[in-house]
Amino acid sequence: MPVKPELYTENPMIKTIISSLLILLSFSSAYANSNAQLATKVEKAIEQEQLVGITWTAVADEHVQVGSAGYANVSSQEAMKPEQKMHVGSVTKSVLAMGVLHLVYQDALSLDTNVEALLGELHFDNAWSQHSPIKVKHLLEHTAGLDNIRMWQLLNTHALPDSPLQHAFSSSQGNLLRVRTEPGSQYSYSNMGYTLLAMVIEAVTKQRYEEYLDTNLLAALGMHNSSFEFISQQGPFADPLLAMGYHENHVAQPAVANYLRPSGQFTTTAPDMAKFIRFLLHDGRVNGERLIAANHMARLATPLHTDAQRAGLNIGHGLAFASRDRHQVLGMCHPGTTFGFRAYICLFPEQKKGFFYAINTDNETSDYERFNKLFINELDISKATPVAPEGNAIERSALPGIYTPSPNSMAEFEFMDMLFHFIWLEQANEHLVVKSLQKEDKQLLAIEGGLFRDTTRTQGSHVFYANKQGQWFINDGRKTYRKVSGVALALYWLSMLAGLSGLIYIFIVGLIRLVRRNNQGLGAIKWGFINLGLFALPICLYMNQSFLEFGDINAASISLAVLSGLLPLTLVFCLWAARKEQQCKRLDVASLVLALQWCVVLVAWGLLPIIFWQ
Repeated sequence: MPVKPELYTENPMIKTIISSLLILLSFSSAYANSNAQLATKVEKAIEQEQLVGITWTAVADEHVQVGSAGYANVSSQEAMKPEQKMHVGSVTKSVLAMGVLHLVYQDALSLDTNVEALLGELHFDNAWSQHSPIKVKHLLEHTAGLDNIRMWQLLNTHALPDSPLQHAFSSSQGNLLRVRTEPGSQYSYSNMGYTLLAMVIEAVTKQRYEEYLDTNLLAALGMHNSSFEFISQQGPFADPLLAMGYHENHVAQPAVANYLRPSGQFTTTAPDMAKFIRFLLHDGRVNGERLIAANHMARLATPLHTDAQRAGLNIGHGLAFASRDRHQVLGMCHPGTTFGFRAYICLFPEQKKGFFYAINTDNETSDYERFNKLFINELDISKATPVAPEGNAIERSALPGIYTPSPNSMAEFEFMDMLFHFIWLEQANEHLVVKSLQKEDKQLLAIEGGLFRDTTRTQGSHVFYANKQGQWFINDGRKTYRKVSGVALALYWLSMLAGLSGLIYIFIVGLIRLVRRNNQGLGAIKWGFINLGLFALPICLYMNQSFLEFGDINAASISLAVLSGLLPLTLVFCLWAARKEQQCKRLDVASLVLALQWCVVLVAWGLLPIIFWQ
């Protein structure tokens, strides 16, 4: 006997099942439309930003999207696939940090382990070592006070994929591990610091850090297509699934080994990074098994005990990520840049959402922030409510003035950063205005105490505080600036402009006299002109070699060091010789004096001779 159709609709259980199926079909259709719309937007962004290709994943609760657009290889017209392997630069640090925290969870290590004692073979120059040695947590948080990177560590042709990590800290570099600020007190991004963390892993596990992390972290997370080992597009380490990297104008850039590889050497795929994101969103658990302590998971993007945090600023870098307030949403994120690639990971733990993308183009003119905004909108991240200004901040009359980086990112460019990357503060009605030579003005609203909010942010973004000596500092969670004398900075600028004027005069006037075959010859500036003219040699040599040789000891670097080292001596000789000339031109002597005083300043700051291999 046939069943009547109305029995299906009259039975409550059957009605529930049918309704559930319809809802699931509706969700599936919605997700399919969402995936298609996202793919279209990403593809459009790639084209407009002149980028070669991208892979991505977006995670919302249990729903995972993965996708790709563009090309993995331009020359072969190979389309980018979602499972394409990509280099991710400094996103590596967030993954490596999980391996360190896993060792801490296993009691093989502690956040308070003394790194200076553990790595006794290295020479640390820490003036605070007796009461503030470098600890594991300082390296994770970038608060160890170490330099970021030296040119020779990054740009050289001698580093091998299996070079011992100790080679990054050659014993001949006496000031390489000089601690510039008391450990734990200030954030200062350091690639050296994460290389030291890899050495800590090797010291504790007695394994190569790549082998330990691949076996004990990535395998546990099911990230079987990812690796800390060196992988390239060509040669003995070639992997056909690895996309080619590119610079501007589609200039191909194969993978490059470097001495600080733990800070940026990691190959992964979008599906694998989806697993990593879900692991983080599930509080450090995989299939219910905990790999990282809950209290450490809570500190992944929370700064603790820094001067800025004690002064009231709650944004900054935690044990693995930086807290980020952009596009009116709050997340914990980490960017990555390496030769030919850009990458980004961002999570929103309270909403159980996150995204990752990797782009096989490192183009300085492209707007990569566009992709962050795109994925934030796609995931429908809840907007944060801006903190209202209260107007009861500290007395602001002492705050306006000039501030210089303290510390700057790279110690070898400290002087140049002081000259060109300073900021100055002005009072404007109820605002403080932050000005600089490179960026647009920022308006800061007073919140409470020394805390201020950038008008483009939702939370407190800057904090002012004074040390025991009464020096004022401003910190934005990533950079610290110290208030300095405007007179001193003005004198440095005056010295620089005068010195450059003298050098330009020597070269241009000497060139004119040489062309005109002046009967009196080049005069007092003769040897200075010759010295400056010889700089054409290293310039030509550098232009005709790979940028990767920049930190090598070769004809280009040696000739640059010799000529720059001789310059102040040549100028002194010219002045001495000018005393014997009966018809010496005053402008010649003045130009020599102006150029020499600038050279003396550069020598005092350790910038002459110009040496990039140390």
